[in-house]
Amino acid sequence: MRLPFFRSRSSRTERTFGDNTASPDHVPPPSPPQPRELIDVVGLGQTETVKGVALTLLSVERYREGHVALFRMFRHRERSERDLPMPRFELAVTPEGSTPYRFWMMGGTGGGGVEGEMEYRQAYAIAPAPPSDGSEIVIEVREISWERLGAGTRKVISVDSGPWRFTIRR
Repeated sequence: MRLPFFRSRSSRTERTFGDNTASPDHVPPPSPPQPRELIDVVGLGQTETVKGVALTLLSVERYREGHVALFRMFRHRERSERDLPMPRFELAVTPEGSTPYRFWMMGGTGGGGVEGEMEYRQAYAIAPAPPSDGSEIVIEVREISWERLGAGTRKVISVDSGPWRFTIRR
């Protein structure tokens, strides 16, 4: 009997969630630039609360290739919520640049807190970097989708509608 973790690396398949993009005519978009050359870090600590969901933008790491926004999210956990779903943010940034922004979660942790609470920290990349000629940038979380992952699928079990808006002045 061969255990799955002893298989050769070449026999492992890549697993994706969401739409099936394996069709022969599908061309994946180019990978966004990874934030590498750090300019500075802007500490914010701004908290916005919408319908009992407190979202704090802790900091923004500004890189030449893009930005990384670090969030802390806190909300009440209902007694009926047995599992801890994973939050996914729908983001928007203004002012808009000449190239549309791409957003992706770079990492996250959390779920539990004291009984009756959920707390998460998540970092989202924003690429390309917003224009630096403006006097301010607004990062908006339009909604938080609560997702359950399993068996190669992603299922949205609830949505908290925002917006939560954070202004970064230079």
